[in-house]
Amino acid sequence: MKNATRKFYIFLVFFFLYAPIGVLIVNSFNQSKSRSVWGGFTLDWYSKLIHDEMILKSLATTLIVALIASIISTILGTAAAIGIFNMKKNWRSVVLDVSYLPIINPEIVTGVSLMVLFAFFALEKGYLTLILAHISFCVPYVILNVLPKLRQMDKHLIEAALDLGCDRWQAFRKITLPEIMPGVITGFLMSFTYSVDDFVISYFTHGATSQTLSVTIYSMTRKKVSPKINALSTLIFVVVLAVLIVVNIADARKYSTKKKKSSSPKKLKKILIPAVCILCAMTLVIGSVAFFTRDKDDDESKQNGSADASFEFSDSVDWNKFRNKNVVLNVYNWGEYISVDEGEEGDFDTIAQFEKLTGIDVNYSTFASNEELYAKLSTAGADAYSYDVIIPSDYMVGRLINEGMLAELDYTNIPNIEWIGEKYLDISSDSFDPGNKYSVPYTWGYVGIIYNTEMVDPEDDVETWDILWNKKYEKDILMFNNSRDAFAISLFRNGCSVNDFTEEELEDAADELKKQKPLVQSYVMDEIFDKMGGGEAALAPYYAGDAVTMMEDNEDLAFAVPKEGTNLFIDSMCIPKGSQNKEAAEMFINFMCETQTALANIEYICYSTPHMGAYKELDEDIQKDPIFYPDFEASGTVTESFEPLPNNITKKVDSLWTDIMTNTGTSPWLTPIFIVAALGITLFINIRRMRKKKQKEL
Repeated sequence: MKNATRKFYIFLVFFFLYAPIGVLIVNSFNQSKSRSVWGGFTLDWYSKLIHDEMILKSLATTLIVALIASIISTILGTAAAIGIFNMKKNWRSVVLDVSYLPIINPEIVTGVSLMVLFAFFALEKGYLTLILAHISFCVPYVILNVLPKLRQMDKHLIEAALDLGCDRWQAFRKITLPEIMPGVITGFLMSFTYSVDDFVISYFTHGATSQTLSVTIYSMTRKKVSPKINALSTLIFVVVLAVLIVVNIADARKYSTKKKKSSSPKKLKKILIPAVCILCAMTLVIGSVAFFTRDKDDDESKQNGSADASFEFSDSVDWNKFRNKNVVLNVYNWGEYISVDEGEEGDFDTIAQFEKLTGIDVNYSTFASNEELYAKLSTAGADAYSYDVIIPSDYMVGRLINEGMLAELDYTNIPNIEWIGEKYLDISSDSFDPGNKYSVPYTWGYVGIIYNTEMVDPEDDVETWDILWNKKYEKDILMFNNSRDAFAISLFRNGCSVNDFTEEELEDAADELKKQKPLVQSYVMDEIFDKMGGGEAALAPYYAGDAVTMMEDNEDLAFAVPKEGTNLFIDSMCIPKGSQNKEAAEMFINFMCETQTALANIEYICYSTPHMGAYKELDEDIQKDPIFYPDFEASGTVTESFEPLPNNITKKVDSLWTDIMTNTGTSPWLTPIFIVAALGITLFINIRRMRKKKQKEL
């Protein structure tokens, strides 16, 4: 009975550890994009992964940064551990506590601190800042692993070696290093693992040319994390598992089961060194293949100025103007928001086609929210000028214009602006870009209610925001996990404008959101796809383009537009002020306004297009689809586009939203007080420890 209980407990532990990995592996073979709906077995995601240059480049960046940072951290950490070990007791204790602070310190504090430090020294964010940041939090882990080995080592060995004629370097190389090698290797492996796994610090310190895999995955959360990530994660898991199996088989062959299972330095070295070698080789091979391998045809087409014959482009500008001039553009866009080649016939890779047509190289990176984009652009120092083309939403365009962060466009370099519908240019000019001086519309959409027809009473009116406050659907309602969209719904419901409102109206909207909170199952963004697709919720507000994707996975879902009004949003292409390649950036925007390009992008991302040429090329069913292209005038639905809010109102919205999410009037002093208290406790413990040591010595 006792053994059965022990085995069951062990089973539960491993089940909870590996069940998520099992689900991930299964979904890597799921034909459906939903993680909760099985669409049949497929290997398509693995095939598409091989063709996704951005994911592969992010993987290469992650592995290369991890390898370089781990090697440097291991050298620095080992040297630091030896230095700390040879210090006097009191100083050793103090220095150890300081060296372990990066481990104890919240990662977000470390990330922000490093970002500010790099900005202070005007270091442009890229590989250098990313590697330095990873070294800063990897070194303590090496110290943590090497110090115990130094304590276990017989000090007299060094003295004996010196007495026998060895110099200090020879004694270190022949005596100390072999003795501490297991700790050094373990520190290296731990550093590598944490570096690959890190998101928070990478998020604050990566640049336009150095986006890691974790940041790329995070940037997809506005829409949906691509199933290609499931395939990639499965491959990584299989490779790691294979390395462990190889190492264990090699260990089993070298040591018989009769021998005592010791952890002697020699044995550990024989086990760990092959693992490190395999890991380094794997990193270099995968990183090199993903980062440096380019299609020879692509290279030739860049040199010769030939795009794929299957795609036609206009002669609106001289596409060869910057060929062979080493021009590089940094483009910053939403995740999963541009057409890519996924290995299927007729696929259009927007970035690759532009590079072939113009000879201009493009560094393409992604963000998850307008606020993330703003944080990047508002960072002081060289990083403020890292991006050449950005694609923010309407209200953020207005904010960037008001703060003088965008360059005025020269439309003589963007003749394809003629394809953008006057209606969308008028909305842009009236709402956030007066005179259309700074932006060109890329996509548009609106917010509605997606609902499950099997869970919602057909007698209930779904064309009203009121249904999201209906107690009948308690804990079956999902809500936006962002303040602007959530407040817009509450303001519309109260009959207010989402732009021109008083503080009293804003507080009333906040009160309604507080009343709604007990009914809400979860506040979501990307999670909505699985919850609505899997029938876990009955109602949710979301973007029309994404609603279509969810409806494809679950035929029980439908979409409604509330009669009180809705937000009509426009995402636009802009050029940050200070761009070093403004004319080339305008060429990129002009290329995005090519009919073939606009059509491919809109078919890939499933939003609505303001490009009249691309609209005419769409299937008639899509043109007449009331979700993609609704007639708001005929239905009498009020639409408003977000305008930039004054700073004091923005702060008020953020404060009220925080209060809604926490249900407390959290004091802004809470975090500083907590940090000061933690430092005070640490200082008290060290002083007390030092006094005790002095008393013992006396």
